[in-house]
Amino acid sequence: MSRLTATASCTAYAAVVEATGEVVAQALLVRRVAWLTGLARDVTARLVVARWNAADLDALGSGVGLDGRVLPSKGWMALRRLGWGVSPPLGVYVCDRVMRCAQEQAARLLRLALHRRRLVAAIVATWPQNTGARTGAEWQALRALLPDGVTAAGTGRGRSAPTSTRMRCSRQI
Repeated sequence: MSRLTATASCTAYAAVVEATGEVVAQALLVRRVAWLTGLARDVTARLVVARWNAADLDALGSGVGLDGRVLPSKGWMALRRLGWGVSPPLGVYVCDRVMRCAQEQAARLLRLALHRRRLVAAIVATWPQNTGARTGAEWQALRALLPDGVTAAGTGRGRSAPTSTRMRCSRQI
């Protein structure tokens, strides 16, 4: 099953302080948005760093939460079900929506790490005997180990082609 990810962009031209009705100057709006995105980036980074280890990636990859239920597809909720909370810096109030955005980004990065780990494991496990070309059986073995939805022709060749300079250099090291 193929999943698509869409991102909606937006442009903020003006802002109003709800309590006073005062219009916020565009320069101030830009600074505030930059501060907020920086805050969300930092919260995301702290969460990813805290969970970037084999045990936590395995827990996420298991697809089952602490309560035994299947993890939701929404990343922020999956992380919460795993008990992987994160908090903003001391003294800073951050609404839950911003925290969910940071958690969603962290979940996407961690799930991408899982996907890449599976790809690398499949490629290494089926490294061809003759580095000049894979046999049909070797391609079949690679296809059997690749994650669902990944084809050996599209992913495997580009990452395991023995004639690629990248792989040739890494194998000589």
